[in-house]
Amino acid sequence: MDGSRVSRPPPPVQLRGVTYAFGSGALARPVLRDVELAVAPGEIVLLTGPSGSGKTTLLTLIGALRAMQQGSAQVLGQELAGASEAQRVALRRRIGFIFQQHNLLGFLSARQNVAMALELDRTTSEAERLERADAILAQVGLGDRGESRPDQLSGGQRQRVAVARALAGNPGLILADEPTAALDRQSGGEVVRLLRDLARQRGVPILLVTHDPRILDIADRIVAMEDGRIVPASQAEPVRAG
Repeated sequence: MDGSRVSRPPPPVQLRGVTYAFGSGALARPVLRDVELAVAPGEIVLLTGPSGSGKTTLLTLIGALRAMQQGSAQVLGQELAGASEAQRVALRRRIGFIFQQHNLLGFLSARQNVAMALELDRTTSEAERLERADAILAQVGLGDRGESRPDQLSGGQRQRVAVARALAGNPGLILADEPTAALDRQSGGEVVRLLRDLARQRGVPILLVTHDPRILDIADRIVAMEDGRIVPASQAEPVRAG
């Protein structure tokens, strides 16, 4: 046995030949075409490209929110091709999701919204979950707003709560879809830098879909998509504000 060979674990995300279409038969409309992509541990990858290029569809496949059609997608060690609904549900519990509209429950406080991400942990009491929620809200700079409802927070603060919720369950991967689209320049920059810093502290990879050229500098790598394919950066359409 060659002692110089070290077995490396697979990357958190490994896609091979991923193809996806909406509709079927003659009405099928291809959205993804033979996509190949790997995301390394702790890596921050921004997925850019024009509307309709397949970015969000790819994110939902990686997040096990859609069933695979063709190709292979290994996410956190789980092969999604042929995976059952129960397997996809189990995988989703290991992923932190952040969406443009933050999806907070308006009748709950910030700390209750964050604590909800911990409810599947049967080993902790409600008091312990709320305590952990308070701790992570403090990490995102909202230690004094735990009792505030979403309508009492600014857009940037609501997105910070969404970041806290996504990180609360110690996910192995974070998927973010246009998390700064509804925010002004300052708030958007603060949110993504906070997300980057917290994720790097934990070694958690981030795959982030964006049209926002203001946040490109947080990425370890920028992956461009057009017409359902990943294209070389030199061929990609420039990312523009607006």
